Amino acid sequence: MITKPFEIYLANLNPKKGHEVGKTRPVVVVHSQLIQGLLSTSIICPLTTQLSPATLLRVHLPLNESHTTGLTEPSDVIVDQIRSIDNQRLIKKLGELPATQIEQLQKSLQTILAV
Repeated sequence: MITKPFEIYLANLNPKKGHEVGKTRPVVVVHSQLIQGLLSTSIICPLTTQLSPATLLRVHLPLNESHTTGLTEPSDVIVDQIRSIDNQRLIKKLGELPATQIEQLQKSLQTILAV
């Protein structure tokens, strides 16, 4: 399976360790187009329906974007839980991020990954 940046998939994140996010849940692909199709893994951020006002570490996906995202509930992208997973964990594609949320996610990723 070849994933593209900012696509949303349902993924099985079990087993989890420590404070990692687990269970079967939506995730958003965040790797660069430069590595698209080169690896059998994807860099993702998990989504949650437990909404938080923490704007630096979360990107809110409102329900009115469900036609694009494929989500059935308002959700947050958990930016600080970025990780690489094998594409075998991906169950099915749900949708993709709207442009506004792509910009927010890119800014949050740049902020937390700045070295």
